[in-house]
Amino acid sequence: NALIYNLNQVHPDIFSVCSQAELMRAVNTAISNLPDSISIVELYRITAPIVAMIGDGHTNLTFPMSKFMTPDQKRMPLNVNVLANKTMTCRRSYDSLIPKDAKIISINGKPSEEILDAMLPFCSGERQHFRLSRVGGSFALLFRLLFPAEEYAVTYRPTGEKKDLTVTLPALTTDEMTAHLPKIENVPAADYSYTIDVANNVAIMDFRRFGGPEKMASFADSMFTELKSKNIGNLIIDLRENGGGNSTVGDALLRYISPVPFNQMTKCLAKVTPTTIRLMGGNDMSTGIYFFEVQPEEYIKPLSDEEGHYNGKVILLTSNHTFSSAGSFAWAFKECGIGPVIGEETGGMNVCYGDILAYRLPVSNMLCTISFKRFWQMNADENQVHGTLPDIEVPAAKAMKTALENLRK
Repeated sequence: NALIYNLNQVHPDIFSVCSQAELMRAVNTAISNLPDSISIVELYRITAPIVAMIGDGHTNLTFPMSKFMTPDQKRMPLNVNVLANKTMTCRRSYDSLIPKDAKIISINGKPSEEILDAMLPFCSGERQHFRLSRVGGSFALLFRLLFPAEEYAVTYRPTGEKKDLTVTLPALTTDEMTAHLPKIENVPAADYSYTIDVANNVAIMDFRRFGGPEKMASFADSMFTELKSKNIGNLIIDLRENGGGNSTVGDALLRYISPVPFNQMTKCLAKVTPTTIRLMGGNDMSTGIYFFEVQPEEYIKPLSDEEGHYNGKVILLTSNHTFSSAGSFAWAFKECGIGPVIGEETGGMNVCYGDILAYRLPVSNMLCTISFKRFWQMNADENQVHGTLPDIEVPAAKAMKTALENLRK
């Protein structure tokens, strides 16, 4: 009851995607089935799908890791990539027994699609393709929650093969995982970095997170100065693994590449209640519904050529995982006509909720993040809500290759 009350007090409209009747029916069913005593993990199992019904990727009930993954708790030694067509491929496995990118057919006799259907209700998001990408990030935990076992018979099909194979993986503790799972290499620590291929006249910016507005200003100045000094005429910005952060970071980068004035968010509605103010730490805002609209004359102006504007060709790579500030950046990139977008529709929508507050349930202390604003991105149409649609649609894994081929034409 406390959770639903606070969700309704903070979120602009918890019934915008799921009807009031449907959501409250689920709430009442859950309450009526609660036993006198329940573990926090079991409470999560019952409650997280209700929060996910709101259909807002920023409004989530966080997995109670400290209560679930104790040092001696075991789980499946298999990480997967989950694709939008409800198939799974191996990312890494116990002692590399399953080849990377092999298609996972079933686990302990359960078909992969059935497994994903059971996990989807626990992952918040506006569209199924984004929720499936979140399933991939929590797969081993959700499998342990829903299908606990001491060993896992995994049927898979190696890339290019027609025959299915089966291997049995043991359940492992976290320490055992470290010893038996191959390390994931080439994961940069920086929020953003770049490399230059002088021979092919291209720079690649690996953009993982929207962090540090001041740092981005310095980074962008340095990067574009070097690109100009080396006459690099092409830039690929890779947002495929970017889940968001601070949107002002995107403003700093867009000023260098946009040919026109821009504003990532042109409309915003904020709901402020006494609960909102309390969760904000006693902010001095007054309660009410606030609506803001940015006029075109107030848009952010791009840098001039003298100030360092980059006039080379820019390509943006996106995936179903591109979300929040990364989604709004991608939308502005396309609306401003900066260059082609290659990959998949973003997980972030052109009209969306965001700017989260943290609420902890009073007894279990589980954390729930709740949006208290609704945003309209640049030129977004309320009647056509979707993510940034790529100009060249290809699976995210093939986006870089496609971009490089595009530059050679």
